[in-house]
Amino acid sequence: MPVSGAYTDEAKRLRGEIKKKFKTQVALCQAIGAKDASYITAYVTGKNRIGNILREKLEAVGIDVNYILYGKKGAPELPAPPPDQTLTVILTQCTEKIQLLQNKAIDMNKELLEVNKLLDTIKKRVNQ
Repeated sequence: MPVSGAYTDEAKRLRGEIKKKFKTQVALCQAIGAKDASYITAYVTGKNRIGNILREKLEAVGIDVNYILYGKKGAPELPAPPPDQTLTVILTQCTEKIQLLQNKAIDMNKELLEVNKLLDTIKKRVNQ
């Protein structure tokens, strides 16, 4: 299949990634759940550009779509933000409160089970 569309560089990179990771276009299409290989024909020929739906499917099977679209490997690395002490304290407090609420929910669940057992006992005695 000749590469001749508006997105020839992308098509060539896509073909290379398919060959490297899946060997064939059919194997890629099976991996992303496409009905047949015609699903990606417009992309490997350069006629169409990868959109969000196909992007998600390709990324889910380990294809670096940023490389295909822009010719750069991997995601851009951003510097880590400086730690904010106030934010760290607030996050710690939130975590502690969540744990406390979870423990209370567990205790309430145990008490509800006890109440249900008591109700079952009452029903059995009333039905005798």
